[in-house]
Amino acid sequence: MSYTPDLAAAYHYTTQIDSTGRNYRFSKYDGGIGGGYSEGTFGGMGFGVDNLLEMKLKDKKDTTEGAFKKVKLIEGFGFNSSYNFLADSFALGNFNIYMRTTLFENLNITSNLTMDPYQTDQQGFRVNKLDIDPTKLKFGNITSGGLSFSTSFKSKSADGKESKQKDIPIDPFMTPDEQQRQLQYAKSNPAEFTDFNIPWTLTLSYSFQFSRYMKPDYSGFQINTYSSLNFNGDFSITPKWKLGGTGYIDVAKRSIQQLSMFITREMHCWQLAINVTPIGLYKSFSITVNPKSGILRDLKINRSRTFSSSSY
Repeated sequence: MSYTPDLAAAYHYTTQIDSTGRNYRFSKYDGGIGGGYSEGTFGGMGFGVDNLLEMKLKDKKDTTEGAFKKVKLIEGFGFNSSYNFLADSFALGNFNIYMRTTLFENLNITSNLTMDPYQTDQQGFRVNKLDIDPTKLKFGNITSGGLSFSTSFKSKSADGKESKQKDIPIDPFMTPDEQQRQLQYAKSNPAEFTDFNIPWTLTLSYSFQFSRYMKPDYSGFQINTYSSLNFNGDFSITPKWKLGGTGYIDVAKRSIQQLSMFITREMHCWQLAINVTPIGLYKSFSITVNPKSGILRDLKINRSRTFSSSSY
C-alpha cells in the first residue's frame, strides 16, 4: 500500500486535438530530454508474481544413489501491476510482464512486455472499460516491449591460473550518489581498470525495443522500433601493453553512434591510460597516470579535453 500526492498537475494542460472535440492531456516537458512527469494522485496497492522454472536431472558425474542436479530453465518470470483506489477512471495499472534466463551458461536473455488492460477506440485512444478475458487469455493490449541478448568471452589467464573478477574499488564511506559516479567513471575509463593477466576479452549485447507512440498529427498511434548492438573488448599487444574499445551501433540506421578506444601500459606499481572518443555526442581524449593500488587511485596525473557536437 502506498500514497503519492499529485505534484505535477500544474505542469499539465488540456488541448483539443481534432474536430470531434477530443481533448488530450499534455505535459509542458513532453519532447524534452527528460520527458514529462506523470500526473494524478495515487493511493492504492501494488501486486505481482515472480517465479522460476527448474528441472532435475540425473548427475552422471555423481555415482551415489539418488544423485540429481537442478537445471534452471527460466531463472525468473512474472508480472506486476497496481490498483489506484483514488482514481475515478483507469484505476487498474498496466501489466508489466518479464522473463529472464541463461542458455549454455553464457547467453543471457531478458524480455519484457507492457500491456494496457483497457479497451481502445478505432483510433487507439483508451476507453474506460476493461479488455480482460481470461478464458481467451486476453489481458489487454500490448503497448511496449523488448528482447535483449548478451554474452561474453575471454581467454585463459596468462599465468594459467583461474582469473578472478577485477573489482572496481568502492569506498564504503561513499554516499550512493558518489558510488554511482565512481562506477560511471570506471565504465567511461575502462583502460584504468584493465586486467593484464587476461590476454583478450569480448562482450557483445543486442537489444530490440518497441513502443506505442501518438502520431504527430494526433490522428492515432503508431509503433516505433529501436535496435542496438553494443560491444566491448580488449587484447594484449605485449604483456605490458593492451588495446581495447567499446561502442554502440544503431542497427536501424546502420551507423556507429558511440565509439571509445583506449591503450594502456602497465608500469609495475603505476599504470598509464590513454582514452579517445572520436565518435559520439561528446568527443574527448584523456591521458592518465595513476597508482594501481585502489587506496591510492585518487593520486593521479590527468590531462583531458571534451568537445560537444550537441546543438543544445
